[in-house]
Amino acid sequence: MIRLISVKKSRGILFLLPMMFAGEAYPQSAAKTPAIEEVIITAQRREENAQDVAISVTVFNQEQIANANMINSSDIATYTPSLTVDTRFGNENTSFAIRGFTQSLRTTASVATYFADVVAPRGAVAQTSGDGAGPGTLFDLANIQVLKGPQGTLFGRNTTGGAILLVPNKPSEEYEGYVEFSAGELGSRRQQVVANFPVSDNFKVRFGLDQNERDGHLNNITGVGARKLGNTEYLAARLSLVWDISDSIENYTILTYVDSESAGYTATLFDCNTDQTVVDNPFALTIGSECVRQLEMQESTGQDGFYDLLSTVKTPITTIKEKRFINTTTWEIDENLTAKGIIAYAHLEGTNGSDIFGTRFQENVAALLGFGLPLGLVDPRREISLGASVVNPDFPSTSQQTWVGELQLQGVALDSRMIWQAGLYHETSTPDGFSGQNAASLLYCDLSTIETSDPSQFNCFDPLLGIAGGVLIFKSKTEFLNQAVYGQATYDVLPQLSTTLGLRYTWDETKGEGVKERYAYLLSARQAPVFSRSTPEVKSEAPTGFLEFNYRPIDDVMLYTKYTRGYRQGSVNVASDPGLDTHEHETVDTYEIGAKTTFGGPVPGRVNIAVFHNDLKDMQLQIGYNSASSGPTTGIVNAGEAEINGFEVEAYFQLFEPLSLSISYSQLDTELLKQSDVDPADVERAVTEASGNPLSGQIAASTFVPIAAEGDELPYAPESSWVATLKYQLPVSADIGLMDVGVTYTYTGEQRAAASNSTPHDVLPDYNLLNVNASWLGVLGSNFDLTLFGTNILDEQYLTYVSGTYVATGIESRQVGFPKMYGARLRYSF
Repeated sequence: MIRLISVKKSRGILFLLPMMFAGEAYPQSAAKTPAIEEVIITAQRREENAQDVAISVTVFNQEQIANANMINSSDIATYTPSLTVDTRFGNENTSFAIRGFTQSLRTTASVATYFADVVAPRGAVAQTSGDGAGPGTLFDLANIQVLKGPQGTLFGRNTTGGAILLVPNKPSEEYEGYVEFSAGELGSRRQQVVANFPVSDNFKVRFGLDQNERDGHLNNITGVGARKLGNTEYLAARLSLVWDISDSIENYTILTYVDSESAGYTATLFDCNTDQTVVDNPFALTIGSECVRQLEMQESTGQDGFYDLLSTVKTPITTIKEKRFINTTTWEIDENLTAKGIIAYAHLEGTNGSDIFGTRFQENVAALLGFGLPLGLVDPRREISLGASVVNPDFPSTSQQTWVGELQLQGVALDSRMIWQAGLYHETSTPDGFSGQNAASLLYCDLSTIETSDPSQFNCFDPLLGIAGGVLIFKSKTEFLNQAVYGQATYDVLPQLSTTLGLRYTWDETKGEGVKERYAYLLSARQAPVFSRSTPEVKSEAPTGFLEFNYRPIDDVMLYTKYTRGYRQGSVNVASDPGLDTHEHETVDTYEIGAKTTFGGPVPGRVNIAVFHNDLKDMQLQIGYNSASSGPTTGIVNAGEAEINGFEVEAYFQLFEPLSLSISYSQLDTELLKQSDVDPADVERAVTEASGNPLSGQIAASTFVPIAAEGDELPYAPESSWVATLKYQLPVSADIGLMDVGVTYTYTGEQRAAASNSTPHDVLPDYNLLNVNASWLGVLGSNFDLTLFGTNILDEQYLTYVSGTYVATGIESRQVGFPKMYGARLRYSF
């Protein structure tokens, strides 16, 4: 858990302090001089002052979360230097990256997300799902903590990039709660209700409900499917129970439910490669001219705005249904020994249907065929699909249940000079059945006919006579087993010097089953299906741990140095071909030095600095290629070597009594030193052997797309990023209330999104965001709080993702960030 404790219990330096008790107005102490907060965290599974923990960490309290209008993973990344997200499957299904450690499509997470000390549920591996901070998780939290660097010793799964801890508010002994209403642009409307009440001296209950709706900001100009994409619509509920079984035994239970359904996201076509020939790309004639036509059409009709796009999927959709049960029993055996047991269950189900590239290539079919075919063979409802993934009515995109069990002992020994802990960890994740989707690629189809389980309904046409194109019905199952034993001890060698040693041994196993049913076409004649089945399996195990030394030359200064060995498990990729459907584990050696300082004087504050070097071996990176059994798909390979260097600064200054400044900064220097041994020839060979079709292998080679090339920076690792927040408390009488205004500026530098040899748009441009908020707490001495907020108020237009397919397919698509938004929030506390 994490909590924020103000040394003088002052509200002045917080964004908001909304909780009020029944009939109680804001006290006179609200006008006192703001104090420097003490931040208490459990980054090492025990309560400690953040200034005593040798981890680079960013912490947000619930008021900061609310004022920044955070509702999903992408919003957390906006305000955290070194933390970025991959939005390929929309903001509901983003994957995290910290310090350049990325989660590629169909790998396990490099950054683990924990809710109440339990790792987020997994999803299936066909598309990115699970593992993050999805809709409905960022309300009624004590805070969010972003831990940077490998965190596999004490927390759940091993991860090479870091961990994000979401800490819900725990039931307390007070009768309290709030009702909150928010409204804003894009039809935004949100309602929250939270109530906390002690049933008895030893039983406490807390209940919360969060309903959020917002119209989409992406304009679909086709008239097919949803008119707006990128919307938000979810309902989340949470029930927490604390039962003090005895003076020494506490049982803490959490039940959560989330139901989210939106129109999802799709990419926007924005550039065409007109220099290719058929020799360069078998689809150059068709795709090149159609790409130019689409962009010209959008421009001539005035539908080429930054948020305009084309989606022809009949049912664009992203759904998430998630249920969790977490039970934690803590037994204080004596003053020197505590035992903790955690049992958790989670079920995640979701669907996803989207037009991956945002194309509608259909008008030039007859002219491009060149075969003298009757025009009657051309159906105006068809378009050439480069990659549309749609729902199959017989199974979801993911449906997975996860069980977690953990037993932990914590103790103090050697006259309190040693603090130690040890534990066992077990996690299983199993599918309910098959999950997957339908996909049409590299042929002309009426996409509305693909959303069925009956192939006779498919309306498709392939002028290349089945060489590469086809309709795929893909379904899969994936099972995960993760087990570990761990221990850690901190020993005070001297009053000013301590050392910590942590060790962990992890056993991981992944099994998959993929079933592919692919239909090729000779012109409009559907051919007999080609069935393929794969059952890849990977086992990996490794020792990990860290060694650190902390030195305090004076009370308010801590210097540290540490070495960490990190590990991320190997896994399967059932959507790929045999020979490319497994990947091994990756490891990292991290060296870090840092300082954490707190100071008083006329400008009190804190400055924390971390400098780090990472040697990454067998890094898991994604490649894209065209498969004979799958069509365009993704493979995962273990790259040879990568290097990550950088430093981070977290600083807070109380400039004078009503004014404070906080700054977070990150600088990264990353490089892929050696790409994997897999090259286009290897892909061609593997695909040809799997299919027996050498032409498919040729096309596989021509469409090979690595996410990074040797010498490139690592994906989603901006060279520099920073966040600065200035807060000012207005000098008004306490009878009026407490008034704050805040301004937050964020800068995200250029970051790689694709390999330098795959597209000229391989690097996303840098961008700046400016957010503001104004809060009036205890309005005229009442229990009402009023907050006005604006995000991206300069209306910066920025990119979050590019497809990297300029060379491979002749087109380039992108996803865009969120536009400006203003809103207001009214809360009544009781």
